[in-house]
Amino acid sequence: MEHTENTKRIAQNTGFLAFRMLLVVAVGLFTSRIVLDALGVDDYGIYGVVGSVVIFLSFFKNALTNATYRFFTFDLGQGNTDRLGRTFSMSLNMHLLLAVVLFLILEIGGIIFINHYLNIVPTRIHAANWVFQFSLLAFCIEVVKTPYNSCIIAHERMNFFAYTSLFEVGMGLLNAYLLWLAPMDKLIFYGFLQFMLSILLLLWYFLYCRKHFKEAKYHFVWDKGLLRKLTSYSGWSLLVNAAYIIATQCQNIFLNWFGGVAINAAMGIANQVSSKMNMFLSSFTQAFNPQIIKSYASGDNDYFMKLILSTAKFSFLILMSMVFPMVLFVDFILDLWLVDVPRHSNIFICLLLIYYLIDALQVSLVQSVHATGKLVIHQILISTIMMLSIPVTYIMLRNGMPYWSVPAVWAATNLLAAIVRTIYIRHLIGLNIILYLRDVVGRSMVVCILSMLLPIYFYSLLGNCWTGLIVVGVSFYPLYLFAIYTIGLNRQEHDMVRKFMDQQLKRFKHI
Repeated sequence: MEHTENTKRIAQNTGFLAFRMLLVVAVGLFTSRIVLDALGVDDYGIYGVVGSVVIFLSFFKNALTNATYRFFTFDLGQGNTDRLGRTFSMSLNMHLLLAVVLFLILEIGGIIFINHYLNIVPTRIHAANWVFQFSLLAFCIEVVKTPYNSCIIAHERMNFFAYTSLFEVGMGLLNAYLLWLAPMDKLIFYGFLQFMLSILLLLWYFLYCRKHFKEAKYHFVWDKGLLRKLTSYSGWSLLVNAAYIIATQCQNIFLNWFGGVAINAAMGIANQVSSKMNMFLSSFTQAFNPQIIKSYASGDNDYFMKLILSTAKFSFLILMSMVFPMVLFVDFILDLWLVDVPRHSNIFICLLLIYYLIDALQVSLVQSVHATGKLVIHQILISTIMMLSIPVTYIMLRNGMPYWSVPAVWAATNLLAAIVRTIYIRHLIGLNIILYLRDVVGRSMVVCILSMLLPIYFYSLLGNCWTGLIVVGVSFYPLYLFAIYTIGLNRQEHDMVRKFMDQQLKRFKHI
């Protein structure tokens, strides 16, 4: 009965998060077109590369986020509600301290780097410095907001994010409109608008948590034992987050050095598209992640393993449903979306989507490591592999390799990390690798191959046009869903889908 309720909660949360992502992605892509058109390719590239300087040290925030979320959820899984209040207050202390430290570091180092090391035309240095200040303040606000966000996810209140998305997309549209009307420098004004949005979101998260969660009422706590646990967990979590941020931002800087801001604009567009696709994946796994940690905390190992395998499979299949048409029609979609398409955007998009497809098969395995709290070996292995991409990409660009070799190396690095992680997790939690390869990777690959043959044939006949897009979509999605249900799902997943559909039919009849 408990597992049925958990499944129902996961399905409902997935629905809320899917609605949120559909709305955010649709409006986000539309506003990106407006912003790119308003700013121009060069200013858009400046905004991306200056923002990357701030993001450079965000691995500190990500490490603390992982620790906060994990300890919140673990306490809930064990039913230890008394400890939640101390965990929340202590984590807020740590995030406030981190925000101050990062502000000081970035304020000094960031200005020096932007003014002396980035490839920005002298006439736009003044605007770049203003954008940096607004981006830095928005980043610090995001750091402080983290405990509130973690608290909401741990309680599985995913409907909050659906409601919040309505506000976010509304403000995104308003910002895009105001950008066109701005009588001042549009790049500076856009940075200011994004900063104001971050303040409003922090206020909204604060008010919601204060109202709904008693542990979210801050009171000063300095628990040295809890501090050691949080910092120890954060410290090891820091490794992979640091490696990811450093590697990706080094790639942006290398592209700036060897290709200028126009190439940064192309990478910015590719990141816009691929990150929006990945947001769907994150929304789906966000509904499963609390149950993965809670099932481990409660000692329900069978359910823990089932969740890991099912989440990995469903994550990949959901992401592939969007990646396949995007890769086929990338040039057609870019021409529809943007007025001025930065060169190399198409191949950058395709390679980054491959990176995220690999991630989809691994996302629940990563969460299983965090559930155990035993991070040391995993973090050392994965961070080492990620950092290898930095010298490789620099050497390749230095020797005249094409710009697309940067995301290609990144995708290949992720594949190597996935292989190493899978082998290690076999020893950590007893993962059955044969079952994982057969039931998750194998079934997913067969589903994709069988459902894509006919759409690819139609694409070869019709090409990049509205007719081709419609025909491919009409032929692909029914085949894909049929292949998932008949081949992709195992017996237990069939039962889960049938029960969920029965629940929805009963609910519909009572409306």
